Amino acid sequence: MEPMRRSRPAVAAVLLALLAGLGALVDAYPIKPEAPGGDASPEELSRYYASLRHYLNLVTRQRYGKRAGPEAALPSLLSPD
Repeated sequence: MEPMRRSRPAVAAVLLALLAGLGALVDAYPIKPEAPGGDASPEELSRYYASLRHYLNLVTRQRYGKRAGPEAALPSLLSPD
């Protein structure tokens, strides 16, 4: 029973660290803009569509270099163009 009591604080510390890390990831993700009601003015709709476009650009941004492997970089290193 004694070794179990010693490991409980360590397990609790690891769980708290994981929860803190997950909280940081959730806060870093942008929130989706709320749609205006059916009786929204054209200015409100324009603001909504602009913020929605910005949100989609953030969420679906391209990540350059993720698919390029070492084979793709080798020809560019060999040719002095």
